[in-house]
Amino acid sequence: ENGLDAMNCKELVYVLGEYLDGSMEEQLRSDLDAHIALCDSCTNFLRTYDKTRSACRQVQLDEIPEEFRERLRTFVLEKAKEHHKGIEKYLKMAARERRQQAETMLRAYREDRLSPSLALLFQRHSEVCEICGAFLRAYQDGDEPPSFSEDLEAHLVNFLDALPPGEVPYRP
Repeated sequence: ENGLDAMNCKELVYVLGEYLDGSMEEQLRSDLDAHIALCDSCTNFLRTYDKTRSACRQVQLDEIPEEFRERLRTFVLEKAKEHHKGIEKYLKMAARERRQQAETMLRAYREDRLSPSLALLFQRHSEVCEICGAFLRAYQDGDEPPSFSEDLEAHLVNFLDALPPGEVPYRP
């Protein structure tokens, strides 16, 4: 089954930019060509989209009325703000997930449940990194560790990426 079998026409709209500028992977382009040949809606959309792109390239800024330029500027800025809010929401979710991963890893470290590879990474890294070393030694000894900084969090989460593929980071 190719990637387009599961897509509907609405989803195909999102790849038409790559299709038109030639940056699309060849197999996907062949599949899209086959779909477009059989789909009047996509053929018409593609034709209209291409004509709109051509017309926009020919318009000079001074030909656009100031009122329309201002409305367009307002519209684009509003859409950019909406997009930014979506990104902020994603970044907050990613930060929460990263924090949870780091906290889970630290609990496993304290409980001596890290996989052999992860335990070795922790040991070697703590020997050369002053920030992580001090934190991990204090944490392992049961002392109140220094503050849990974003840098430390990033270091800890990066350990997961360094594991061999398929290795489970923690022992039960």
